[in-house]
Amino acid sequence: MRIQILGPVSAWRDHEPLNLGPAAQRAMLGLLTIVCGQPLSHAQIMAAVWPDRLPPPTARNVIQTHVKHLRSILEPDRRRRAPSQILRQVGDGYALHVPASAVDAVRFRHQVTAATGLAHRGEINGAADLLGQSLALWNGSPLADIPTLTAHPKVVALAAERQAALDRYGDMMIAAGRAEEALPVLEEAAAAQPLDESAQARLIRAYHAAGRRSRAFSRYHQVRRLLTEELGVGPGPQLATAHTALLHDEAPPATPAEPGTVPATRTAATGEVFVVPAQLPADIPDFTGRGAELHHLDRLLAERPARPGPTSAGAAPTALVAVSGTAGVGKTALAVRWAHRVRGWFPDGQLHVDLRGHDADPPVAARQALAGFLRGLGVTGTDLPPSTEERAAAYRSRMDGRQMLVLLDNAVSAEQIRPLLPGSPSCFVVVTSRDSLAALVARHGARRIELDLLPQDDAVVLIRRLTDPRLTTEPGATAALATQCARLPLALRLAAEVTDSRPGTPLAHLVQELADQRHRLDLLDAGGDRRTGVRAVLSWSYRRLPADAARAFRLLGRHCDPEVEPQAAAGILGTTVAEAWRLLDLLARAHLIQRGPGCRYGMHALLRAYAVHLVETEHPYTEQPATVGLPG
Repeated sequence: MRIQILGPVSAWRDHEPLNLGPAAQRAMLGLLTIVCGQPLSHAQIMAAVWPDRLPPPTARNVIQTHVKHLRSILEPDRRRRAPSQILRQVGDGYALHVPASAVDAVRFRHQVTAATGLAHRGEINGAADLLGQSLALWNGSPLADIPTLTAHPKVVALAAERQAALDRYGDMMIAAGRAEEALPVLEEAAAAQPLDESAQARLIRAYHAAGRRSRAFSRYHQVRRLLTEELGVGPGPQLATAHTALLHDEAPPATPAEPGTVPATRTAATGEVFVVPAQLPADIPDFTGRGAELHHLDRLLAERPARPGPTSAGAAPTALVAVSGTAGVGKTALAVRWAHRVRGWFPDGQLHVDLRGHDADPPVAARQALAGFLRGLGVTGTDLPPSTEERAAAYRSRMDGRQMLVLLDNAVSAEQIRPLLPGSPSCFVVVTSRDSLAALVARHGARRIELDLLPQDDAVVLIRRLTDPRLTTEPGATAALATQCARLPLALRLAAEVTDSRPGTPLAHLVQELADQRHRLDLLDAGGDRRTGVRAVLSWSYRRLPADAARAFRLLGRHCDPEVEPQAAAGILGTTVAEAWRLLDLLARAHLIQRGPGCRYGMHALLRAYAVHLVETEHPYTEQPATVGLPG
């Protein structure tokens, strides 16, 4: 099986082309292919296939019919009523399961990643060759024959990955002294983007490096005239720098990086070396679900201009996203997974720091984080400014006009984050925090993504991925385990580790042990790891509460109803209703309780267990536990 989406949607089986049917059916296959094995719900498919209008009443039936036909095309030998091994049903949707090598987009990404690795080792020629091979996989725009999907965030993101690879290919070919070979590709790119100063400047530099100065001068004057006529602006820094090099006939191409170094370029304004950092942590294995949140992030990224310059003047891009949620819900996992998926959008690099806002160690000060960022950007030794303000200014200068992704993980407050925000709209910042970061939203226009507990179906899928398949043959036990772990990804992973440490023990035995809520936190302690155990991780949020909010958390956790209204909370806490509102809001902002429908607030089972643990171990005389039974 081989599937193509880098161009018209096509497929082959045993080297024979397949007739994939009408456009809507091909759109289904293209959508399921472009998400790389992630399931798509009926709602997501409907929104993509009918982007500009309400789906028809028969939409669900139409989708099911297309899936049925695609299954018969992709698996002609499948026995009737046998489950599909390629186009599988997952919850309320479908997922495509084919080898990674069968999809051209996956091969493209693997080759780009491999090229990046070679470039980091200074092997510029090899990196350029790999990028050229990756670009040769393209036969047009992604899903070129499905116009209804042109604006879909996944399609937009994939097109941007190609552009980023093409940009890097051109730069590397110039640096390797092979500009002549790259001219056909760069000329095609420049013709397709006549107002893109970056593409035009790259072509001018390539002409210059190839010894075609007259062609380079001619292209510069064409672009300058077009910018004036179409946009009423003159050439920007990239074009001006290329033109200056032409006038003085100075060697424009950068030299290949030495082995073992990180690629670097020189800034147009100062000539300083700009290192291309690649600081993202490793992706999270067995990442499950979060399709809606990933789609939301894709959409926010698609709203950002592809590159800085006159074409984006006056735009107000969404450059800052805050991902918030309770401890262990998977904020970092979501941010890292998405960052790896879109790193091709950011050819100038990716920065990452764990700010330790809720951690066993003290939070990282902005001054310390800025020092790490500046070192990652090539600033060393005595060039590193001493004060936070000077470092922030130097950081913004280095980031100006660059297409970079900044991941600020585990933040404690907006004050900690503000000095770390670039000033350029071409950068994109993702912040994760247990705090709601209201000030970041109000003052800096951050878009917030509230990460909830995993849906039950996704929690069950995660358990099955993490444990021995023989242990999950009993659906009742698997579902019960998901519920006992509060559908919290961290707890689910710890429960899976417990099962792995007890080979041959049925899953039902662990479910029985976890039924005792007081024993539950002991089982999920990750061997006493203070950075991973559920009790330890929850404690970092609790320890940052003021005394009155900490007391409210303990008392509300001891309360046995799953949800409580402010009037009832006031009775439990012995306060006025207004004070109860304030405390409930404070706990909700810290994600130690969840806002429910109406004016109701609640805790998931593990938070309640932790609150009861605190009452029993730290306040056994002043806050006696309720006499009624604890909920499971």
